[in-house]
Amino acid sequence: MIDATADGKSFRSIGLGLKKHNIPVLPPTRDYSVEIAGRDGEIDFGSTYGPRIINLECVIMADDATLDYHRRVALVAALFNVKKGDIVLTFDDLPGRRYIGRYAGTMDIEKIIFDGELTIPIKMGTNPFPESEENMLEETITQSPETLKVNSLGDERASPVIVLTNTGSNTITHFRLQNEYLIEG
Repeated sequence: MIDATADGKSFRSIGLGLKKHNIPVLPPTRDYSVEIAGRDGEIDFGSTYGPRIINLECVIMADDATLDYHRRVALVAALFNVKKGDIVLTFDDLPGRRYIGRYAGTMDIEKIIFDGELTIPIKMGTNPFPESEENMLEETITQSPETLKVNSLGDERASPVIVLTNTGSNTITHFRLQNEYLIEG
């Protein structure tokens, strides 16, 4: 079983075992094109990504077939309640990544004596890409000009968030920030 959390709560703590997670390599695309009568082909206006659906194949592990089983089903329902909005999912086999989405679809349970098998669909709608954990880099700039490299190991190009703090007593009168992407070929 894979250990996972939803909003910081361990699946194991509520008797939920994650057998596997099906995370598509990329979200599905939305293609924008127009066919014009009397013309071959189509005019392509580009593509964007749609929402990514993650399916969590789980088993509910109970101590008895009645009270404990139904208590654990209620805990699963509370954890993935769509009224809470987006939740943050982490998986031990994917360290450093956070998947943000909400329950979307249906959660049928196949009860097998004490246990129940179910698939939990999670829709990553607002941002279909995982986020990485925050990496803090503190750097004191003592000379000008100075170049700092900020590395991003993510799947999608993203600009860093840079916070500047003047720790000296002098006022900074001129400042220039340039953000460049290193393209590897």
